[in-house]
Amino acid sequence: MNWKPPSDRVGARDNCFSSPPDQPGPAAGPVNDPAAEIDARFAALESALSLFPTTPEVQAALDRLRVSCAEQAAALELSLHQAPDGLHIPGELLRRLPVPVLLVTHALRIVDWNEPARRMLDDDGSGNHAGALRVALSRSQARALTAALDATMTLPPTPPRDLGASSALRLQIQRRDRHRQNYHAHVVGTPNRAGAERSSWWVVLFPVNASTSAGNPELLRLLIESTLDPVTLTDTDGRVVIANKAYAMPFGRTPAEIEGKRRSQFMEEKLARHYNGLEAGVIAKRKGLLVEETALRPTLTRNGQPGALRPTHLLTERRPIFDDDGAVIGVFTRARDVSEELRMREVERLAERVFEQSTDAIVVTDPTLRVVRANPAFERMSGLDLSTGPTPQLEALVTPRSGTRWFSTGMPENDSWLRQALSPVEGAWQGEVVLHSQDDRQLTCWARITRLTDAAGTTLGHVAMLADLTLLRQTQADNQRMAQFDQLTGLANRRLLAERIDDWIGFSERSGQSFAMMYLDLNKFKSVNDSLGHETGDLLLTVIADRLRAALGENELAARLGGDEFVVLIGNVDEAAARVRAEKLLEHLARPLDLPGLHNYRPSASAGIACYGRHGDSRDTLLRNSDLAMYAAKSDRQAVMVYEPSMGAEALRELETRVALINALENDEFELHFQPIFALDDKRPRGCEALVRWNRPGHGLVMPGEFLPIAAKAGLMPAIDRMVLRRAVAVQARWRWAGLVHADWTLSINQTASSLAAQDWAEVLDAELVRVGWKTTNDVAPPFGLQIELTEDQLAIDVPGAMEALQRLRTMGIALAIDDFGTGYSSLTYLRRMPVTTLKIDASFVRGIEADGDARQIVEAIIGLAKKFGFVALAEGIESEAALQTLIDLGCDYGQGYLFERPLPQAAFEARFFGTEPGPIPHSAAALSSNP
Repeated sequence: MNWKPPSDRVGARDNCFSSPPDQPGPAAGPVNDPAAEIDARFAALESALSLFPTTPEVQAALDRLRVSCAEQAAALELSLHQAPDGLHIPGELLRRLPVPVLLVTHALRIVDWNEPARRMLDDDGSGNHAGALRVALSRSQARALTAALDATMTLPPTPPRDLGASSALRLQIQRRDRHRQNYHAHVVGTPNRAGAERSSWWVVLFPVNASTSAGNPELLRLLIESTLDPVTLTDTDGRVVIANKAYAMPFGRTPAEIEGKRRSQFMEEKLARHYNGLEAGVIAKRKGLLVEETALRPTLTRNGQPGALRPTHLLTERRPIFDDDGAVIGVFTRARDVSEELRMREVERLAERVFEQSTDAIVVTDPTLRVVRANPAFERMSGLDLSTGPTPQLEALVTPRSGTRWFSTGMPENDSWLRQALSPVEGAWQGEVVLHSQDDRQLTCWARITRLTDAAGTTLGHVAMLADLTLLRQTQADNQRMAQFDQLTGLANRRLLAERIDDWIGFSERSGQSFAMMYLDLNKFKSVNDSLGHETGDLLLTVIADRLRAALGENELAARLGGDEFVVLIGNVDEAAARVRAEKLLEHLARPLDLPGLHNYRPSASAGIACYGRHGDSRDTLLRNSDLAMYAAKSDRQAVMVYEPSMGAEALRELETRVALINALENDEFELHFQPIFALDDKRPRGCEALVRWNRPGHGLVMPGEFLPIAAKAGLMPAIDRMVLRRAVAVQARWRWAGLVHADWTLSINQTASSLAAQDWAEVLDAELVRVGWKTTNDVAPPFGLQIELTEDQLAIDVPGAMEALQRLRTMGIALAIDDFGTGYSSLTYLRRMPVTTLKIDASFVRGIEADGDARQIVEAIIGLAKKFGFVALAEGIESEAALQTLIDLGCDYGQGYLFERPLPQAAFEARFFGTEPGPIPHSAAALSSNP
């Protein structure tokens, strides 16, 4: 089917592209006002044009067309209402009218016409034109026109300018080019004519498409070219009737090069078949089709020329076009580039996902700060469900964190904090806030609140973003506690103590008030750690810290320096008051306690005091001097001592000795001297005691009394005890293997109770016996003749694990002697409980015993006590024959002293008592096969 221009409803979108118009019928009606009809049709056209982007050129062309039509209507109205003198149309007027005008009879014969009518009906100039109108009309339309002529005869007379007497109908006339054209026919009866057969009528034909774009190809071309979207009109055979540049550009053509051609002539065959199939469906279903598709479209360069091709998302609309009879005569296609819309839509979807899935709380409020929307993170943090209840005010949910500055100068006091914060011109605020949740939790958040405005600056609302800082702040607080507080006890650590001491010094300088520093150290704490393990030791430290914390007053501070050392600052006291306060604190700490392995244990401590101003005016000086006072208290076995200047020199000497002792252990500067032990009945040696000496470079041989107390303070006694044990076992083994001594020979060594209580002491002894070949790894060692000496003071102190260690010694065949018996805390209870074999009477009772009655009675009592318990009595410090004889008379079993022999180095001892130097220790296998 050939292309036909659209009908008079081409401007109306619904009639043109959606459904076929009503069929034209013979109904006739009164003729309308031409000017009003032109205005109505232009309104319809403008409505249709509003669907497309228009340019100023199109609008100008439309305005020119409106003016032209108005001029033609005015001329026609003038001609219709001025009755001519004759039947023929006046020549001048006839030539001027732009539309076909005919004077016809009742039989539809043409009496006269003008030039447009003659062109319309294809007059050949022969003058035989009377029947041309009947030929151009169909039968139904001829009947309709005749009925319209008759209708004018029955209407009452009307004023000359009233067109109510005229009638109008729609005619489809076949033009000279064989195409049918739609017209509105206005029929006006001539005056003073009687009888239809003898009457004539003016028939004025207004082309229906004369006022539309279809009748103005230039306007139609401007219309479709004004849009950037690809637009095309195709007929039912798939030929392009009209297309714009946007449609032709991707194919490298101009619109003129593709109009009148099928798609297969300018695009790929596969794509052409696809588009033809879509249009075939539109024609068959007589309804529009909307399809989203992707096509390669050229980009535009800066100068407006087509650039490189890129994939473009198109929303393509295809709609059928109907003629006046309702037949589909073509398809209108418009492809709109929706790439940016899809991108924006994706951005909106992404923004929505960010809003919904963000771990930060996001809140949107109205201008009054009432919450209108919140994301799940906010509902989770706040515990609110905004869908179930009234929406709260944002300022009721968040409050500024303590210390946050948010008030602005000049703000009303009764205004809310958030309104004040958002009042400045920028309308934004950020800072730390506290979010109050429904379950009474308080979350610390970093808030960023921004005012939302439109282009005019009108406030639309606010958006708040809240990042939960609770865990971060908790971590920072934990880090601060770790940096300033002891992790085990919770007391201030060394760093915080240093800051507080400096603060107290500054306060004292300003106020004139003094303060005291108490340096506190637990007694025998290392024994607890070594015997019961660090867990029990930590528990003990925790209890001490808790007791200190509970006993502190308002102007006091406790800190742990490390290990078992604590410092207590006591404010506004002098020396006397500080001593009294320290004694009360130590008394509070000494209350009995129960811990794993420690039942009814009474912790004790030694304390040293230094007062600000009198004993130092700096942090380091006060710490050093209070530490010196504490060590002086330990040395003198006192609970509390106040610093004295003389302690400084003694402390320096002790410090030098400490360093030298550490070097001595590393450089093997210690040696053993041996003093014989004699049986008093026959004066024969039955053993010896190994005594440690320090061969200190530059100082000569140093006696134990000079360095062992310092070694004990420095924590070096376990190392010295292990050294003595190893060397004594090696010496005893040499003598036994050489046959120089018999099985009843006893070698005594001194050990501390804390060393014995160490969990690995027995293992060390066992390993040494294996090393010297006295036993194999798994068997029980034969009697070795080793005896351990412990002072009475060592036994009196409740060293955890010591009793168990002594019981292990008995099972290993090791004897136990109590040294310096009678000088310390004597108790029949521990004599009964401990595996004691020997009581050594202290030399202070033996010297001058022959003349000192009190000493004689004490020694006699000790000897009697030993015999009652089945122990051996051994007297130390025998230096005269009279003392020896007195001891023999009292029944003492053994003795040692300068009367018999001084302590001798190993070589001298062997030469003095064995008369020979023993050989090397044999291999363990041979040793076991030849044990004496």
